[in-house]
Formats: sequence, structure tokens, C-alpha cells
Amino acid sequence: MAEFLCPFRKVFLAASLTFPLMSFAQESPLKLSGFLSLVGGRVVGASLGPSYEGPASVDGKRCPCYTADWGNAGVYRQQFSLEPESRAGLQAKYTLNSDINVVGQVVIRGTDPTPNIQWAYASYAPSKRWEFQLGRKRIPLYYYSDFQDIGASYPWVAVPPELYGWEATNYNGASMRFRSTVGDTNISASLFTGKETVTDSLYMRLYYDSKTRVTWSRLAGGDLEVTHGPLTVRGVYMQTTVRSVNPVEDYDDTAALKAYGVAANLDFEDWFVLAELTQLTRQFDSGYRVTAPAFTLGAGYRFGNWTPFLNYASYKERTDDLDAYAPQSFKRASFTLRYDIDAHSAVKGQVDRHQDVTRNFGGDVTVLRIAYDRLF
Repeated sequence: MAEFLCPFRKVFLAASLTFPLMSFAQESPLKLSGFLSLVGGRVVGASLGPSYEGPASVDGKRCPCYTADWGNAGVYRQQFSLEPESRAGLQAKYTLNSDINVVGQVVIRGTDPTPNIQWAYASYAPSKRWEFQLGRKRIPLYYYSDFQDIGASYPWVAVPPELYGWEATNYNGASMRFRSTVGDTNISASLFTGKETVTDSLYMRLYYDSKTRVTWSRLAGGDLEVTHGPLTVRGVYMQTTVRSVNPVEDYDDTAALKAYGVAANLDFEDWFVLAELTQLTRQFDSGYRVTAPAFTLGAGYRFGNWTPFLNYASYKERTDDLDAYAPQSFKRASFTLRYDIDAHSAVKGQVDRHQDVTRNFGGDVTVLRIAYDRLF
């Protein structure tokens, strides 16, 4: 792991290691930690406009509406709600010896109160440079993928939905990571492979009322992260085969998915800049292609316990067959004000101005959100 980390990430990593939920003796091999994000919000100043051609409702929420969490069907409308993005998690780490440990994490959400296993893997680190993991993990497609549920680890109320959130966010498989230092530069690289099956995709519920089974097979990829002084740069590439089946809608399609991304973060203690871009391309067996470039760019300033943060994000789809698929495009400007209550909790307020550029999914909206984030 890079020596220089964004302070929000440092807070999470430190708390997850030093603040157990229960009191254990120092020599205990079992460590428990947890997190909570209580997030509430509503849509204001909404408009569909006369040219709107999208659905009248999204996952049962009448539009105009705002999809804040695509992967978990978190949708806001014009009534205040805590459901779309609130979440809590419990993580356990059991150390077998100096080389081997086992990690598990369970998360519940406002959109899905059933406890779901996000992490369940064994880790073997024969040296400080090499680590091998086997089991269930997050797909490391984005910079914040590993801890995107941990609200205390970043300045936004939640990670930018223009990039984060697809049919699958986890995988069952294996990975290996190499870490090294060259002078003042820290380097981390990994390879991963596996598969994931989602029997009732919350992402697909945004489009269909009935259950959709989604399988990501032959998943493979790798990432490289380099940190030097205030600059951290990460690149990632991933490919998989995606099959989505919904018998009620008579929908069964398969696509070859390829994705790459680049993140670049600058941190000068007071000032910091966060930037990330990705592009996903799906080549469907039914004969058309969809390419989706997306990016987020933001800057913040820390003074005392306060952190104001400005951000702009964009998502734009392109297709080679407009008859087969109607592309979507969104752009959003936001302002977040974070106040750190202490080293392990924070409150945030955020206003978003979201534009439905293609006028086919939700409409133009302004969204107001507040959040309380806590590490245990």
C-alpha cells in the first residue's frame, strides 16, 4: 500500500485496525471493526421537460427522480428519504499466524436490509512485498472500490455515481499483489481473476420490475498504483463476459465487457484534488456496441475540522446502433461541506445539480443530502 494516502483513507485504515467493536486482549487473533453511514436526501427543483422520453418511474419511484447508487438501486424523489444510500457494515479479521489471516465483511443497506457478504477471503503474505488472496472480494475497477461503502474515507456524501455502480461489484476468485519502493516512490501492482453471479440484480431493477440474473464470467484484470510525494496515480484494466437473463421480460443477452480507468490524486495537506476517468465498452452478441466514458474531477480545502469540496462529473454513452439501444448521458456539479466531529466520525451536507442530457432517465434535478458517517 502506498505510504502517502489521502487523509480520508488514512482515517478509515487506522480505525479499522485500532478500533474494535468489542474489547479483546491485545494478543487476541480476532479483530472486529465496523462503519455506519446514515444518509438522507430529497429531490428539489425537478423537471422532466416536454422532450422527456424516459420512464415515468424508476424502481417504483415516480420521476423526476435521481439515481444516487446504481449498483444498489438507490433512488431519490421529492420526499425526504433515508433509504437510498444509508448503510452499515461489520468486518472481522482473524489472524492465524504472521503470514495468514481471514477477513469477512457483512453489509446491510436501506435498499436491501438483508445482510450481504461483501468480503470473505483468506490472505497469505509470505513477505512484505507479496500477498495472495482467495475468496470473495470487491472488483477493483475504481480507486475507491475497496472502500466505497465507507463514507468517512472520502469527501463526498457518496462516491460519484457516474463512475461507480454496475450489475456486479464483487467477485469470487483469486488475486495477488506486489508492493515495492524505489527511492521515494511507492509501487503497488495486482492481478485478479474470478466470477460473480447476482440472482436478483438491484442495478437491473432500475430498468425491469422483475428479477434479472446477471453473471460476470471469465473476469480478469490488473492494476498499477504509483505514489510519489503528494501525487498518487492508479491505472486499471479489466475484461469479463456479462450475461443478463430476465424470463419475465423475455430478455437474454450476452456482452463482452472491457474497461480501463485512470485515477490521479494530488494532496498538499490543505488543498487536494481528486480525479478519475473510466471507459467501459460492451460488445453485445445481438450485434451492437455501447461505449461509456465517464469522469469525475474535484478539489477541496481543509481548514480545521471543515472541508468544502467542489466536484464535476460526467457520464456519456455512445452506440453504433441507435435502433437497438438508446444511449444515456448525464452531467452533475456538486458542492459538499464536511465537518469532522472527531477522528472517527463526520457529518456532511451536499447539493447536486444533475442534468439528464439525453432526457431519457429521471429528468433534471437538484438534490439535497445530509450524512452522518461513523467508524467503530
